[in-house]
Amino acid sequence: MSRMVLHERNMPYVVKVGDQELHLCACGLSENKPYCDGSHMKTVDESGKIYLYDHDGNRVELGSFYK
Repeated sequence: MSRMVLHERNMPYVVKVGDQELHLCACGLSENKPYCDGSHMKTVDESGKIYLYDHDGNRVELGSFYK
């Protein structure tokens, strides 16, 4: 079953554990979840628009069905 998940953050969460920093994916695009792999860099210019990303990282802007 397919589902759409909205991720509103375009940077990872940084969690400190002892003397280590873990970077956890918050954009939903990482191939190494739950850890960040830098894929959020594709989202920095979204500026309030909504996009769909395919498995290769290509994106398509979603438009409104209402005019």
